[in-house]
Amino acid sequence: MTTNPPDWEELAALTARLDELRGQLEAPEGDNNIAAIYALEEAIAEAEATRERLLRRLHDRLADETAS
Repeated sequence: MTTNPPDWEELAALTARLDELRGQLEAPEGDNNIAAIYALEEAIAEAEATRERLLRRLHDRLADETAS
């Protein structure tokens, strides 16, 4: 079994999305817009959790391939 290239593409997309979301935090923090900050932090947390699951899946696949 080889690692699926779309998984790596998904990882790159999630990483880019996290960078984008983190960048978007600057404006609401400067304006002290608590609702926007919370919404962005929630979106960041969800994206981070998704990225972590994907990283674990990729790690497990690579470990399985190495063990074979």
